[in-house]
Amino acid sequence: MNFIKLNIFYRNLKRDKLISIINAVGLIIGILSALFILEYVYYQRSYDNHHENAKDIYRVAYNRYQNNEVLWKTANSFPPTGKWLKEHYSDVVNHARITPKNEITISYNNASGSKIIYSEDKTYYATSSIFEVFTIPLLQGEKDPLKAPNTVAISHLAAERYFGEERPLGKTIKVNGNEDYMITAVYKKMPKNSIVKSDFLFSMETIYKQRPRIRTSWTYDYGSTFIQLKPNSDYKKLEKEGLPEMIAANYKKRLDSQGKRDTYYLQPLQDIHLTSNIEYESEPPVNGKIISILFGFSIFLLIIAWINFINLTTARSIERANEVGVKKINGASKMNLITQFLSEAFLFNILCLAITIVLFYALNPWFKTITQIGDFNLFEHSKFLGTFIVIFVLGIIISCIYPAVILQSYKPVTVLKGKFKNKREGVFFRKLLVTLQFVISVVLLCGTLIAYKQATFLMEKDMGINYAQSIVIKAPKTGEKQSELQSKILLMKDELTQIPEVKGFTFSSDIPGQEIQHWFGCRRKGYDHTDSNGYFQLSVDDQFLEFYNVKLLAGRLFRKGEKETGTKSIIMNVKAMERVGYKTPEEAINNFVVTGRNEEFKIIGIVDDFYYQSIKNEPVPTVLRLTDSHKAFLILKVASNNTTEILQKLKTIYENYFPEQPFDYLSLENKISNTLKSDRTFLFVFSLFSILAIIIAVIGIVGLILITISQRMKEIGIRKVLGSELMDVSKLLAKEVASQIIIAIIIAIPLAWYGYQNWFLKTYINSIELQIWMFLVPVIVLFIIVFLVIHLVALRAYQMTLSEVLQNE
Repeated sequence: MNFIKLNIFYRNLKRDKLISIINAVGLIIGILSALFILEYVYYQRSYDNHHENAKDIYRVAYNRYQNNEVLWKTANSFPPTGKWLKEHYSDVVNHARITPKNEITISYNNASGSKIIYSEDKTYYATSSIFEVFTIPLLQGEKDPLKAPNTVAISHLAAERYFGEERPLGKTIKVNGNEDYMITAVYKKMPKNSIVKSDFLFSMETIYKQRPRIRTSWTYDYGSTFIQLKPNSDYKKLEKEGLPEMIAANYKKRLDSQGKRDTYYLQPLQDIHLTSNIEYESEPPVNGKIISILFGFSIFLLIIAWINFINLTTARSIERANEVGVKKINGASKMNLITQFLSEAFLFNILCLAITIVLFYALNPWFKTITQIGDFNLFEHSKFLGTFIVIFVLGIIISCIYPAVILQSYKPVTVLKGKFKNKREGVFFRKLLVTLQFVISVVLLCGTLIAYKQATFLMEKDMGINYAQSIVIKAPKTGEKQSELQSKILLMKDELTQIPEVKGFTFSSDIPGQEIQHWFGCRRKGYDHTDSNGYFQLSVDDQFLEFYNVKLLAGRLFRKGEKETGTKSIIMNVKAMERVGYKTPEEAINNFVVTGRNEEFKIIGIVDDFYYQSIKNEPVPTVLRLTDSHKAFLILKVASNNTTEILQKLKTIYENYFPEQPFDYLSLENKISNTLKSDRTFLFVFSLFSILAIIIAVIGIVGLILITISQRMKEIGIRKVLGSELMDVSKLLAKEVASQIIIAIIIAIPLAWYGYQNWFLKTYINSIELQIWMFLVPVIVLFIIVFLVIHLVALRAYQMTLSEVLQNE
């Protein structure tokens, strides 16, 4: 591009400053919004892409059925799974297994004699092959670090936290006060966008040493198996042939005798975070359909922005008609003119992109904090760069060609005689684009309200348990004898309940907002073992159901001291009752169930179903057992709004009994709220950028109205002299877009209703019902915004006198 063309480009920008600014702001907001959405989308889609063999890694998962009823869908599998598949199928080149060790206390006595102790809530047992299957760079230590029992590999951040400048290799850490592990390796901390991430990987051989039968067990399925296939292997073939053969060879006869069946399948590692919805995930996955919706949203934003650019550029074309006429008379060819206008449009888009990238990096820390996507860098993502460059270049070409063709098409004789008028087809195309723009805007605005109502519905839905103002204290893990530890915990409980603000207290093996980790297998007394089923088990004290205000449907609650009497009793929820085979709560009361060890338990109560794990999942069949072991969670109900003060009181008492243990607590409300974190993030992203989409559309309308005013100033001035009021001028200008908005609404509402009903709400187990007001309110809001803006623009034109208009002419 030579100096003369740059000079023309600059002169045109300067001549129409306001329109140029409006055009630029629309493009910048559109591109910036799309970049932020794409950053969130690509972060979610980038999970586990960093592993060198990511495309060849699969997790083995299975569903269990009985009488065509799904008993469970789990990410777990049996310990011999990987070994058996590798031995029998040549496509399987390696395998690794992890088992959650869950929340533990780790301590280390450093060289100065100080004891360093922390609670760690995400740790695993792992086979040493995890470093071969997954890409986890070892910074220090052996190549096969977990081959021996009681060994552990730690992340470099854990090494810094516990050892400072000391070299950790060969050092011994103590787990829960009574387990010693020697550090054999230090690895680079796993990225945040990994489904498996932990600062501590303990040797799986430790479990096998303690319980040798587990190594070959086809009944104990606590833990996940990952297999690595040869490149380009057909994993579906292995699913169809190998996995059923594995069942048949190892435990199908046992399943058949119980009237059950298993269906195995392989989950591609890179798909798990977006598509999996089964039990015992290492972390809650996100809804892949919602991520796809956001990706489409980003494209819509770019379309809206480029529609603005096309409309404003073509609408301004009449102002450059004389320039085109003179250039054609001076010998400029069509290609010369098209090249010039394409160059100007391209340069304008590039300038807007440059400003956008500066703003993107300036605002990115804020966006990452809100969406919690860590240090993910969008522009380092190769797939994004390729996609974005293609989309942006195509967008520029498409949005620039049409205005360039329109501009070069003016006939010099007609233009120079001053008889030029916009072509009818050009006006029609512009109106078509405005209509499309508002179709997208209405769909997005309706989606914002629907997403808000859905998120609010989930947050406010009755879970069947009252968890308000509840504080959870993780029970200490000291290594003391169980009887001594329990005695101290009970003494501490008595002192804690003396605090005036503490209004309730209970113990349980698991807390709301996380998966129940324990299992209870049983059948009705007198029935064959083929009727045995599995249930989630909560070990609780006698105050648990009253503490959470769970509704009792029949029977009674646990009684204080009942455990000491030797009575074996259980309470079930409705789903568990129905799975056992009872039709009503009254029918189940005082009947017995029998476990696999032939222990008999009396059903003393039936409670209503409750959402213990997440409101986004169905209530699970749950059995509650009375326990006198208080080694998991202590939960207090407090009646004070001064959280800091009450926590200090709790901490003081806790440290009196366990001075060397960390006071580890959490708010139960926050814990449950975190199960909806991805939904709140989606709502934030969708709402924020829906508003920006409306702003872009309105900016475009403002630009078009300003251009219309500039072309009709003489008419407006004369109408004013003849007695027209401001409202008359507003109506005149509103007619320019009214028909397009009405047509857009007629198209958008059915489209939005169908789309959100079938693609958004159906992804939730519990969802709202769509109502007509959810579509009418956004439409009314859009009408008000558009016509208020038109009125303000009309006011600016109305305030000009006829003499000013004629002087400008």
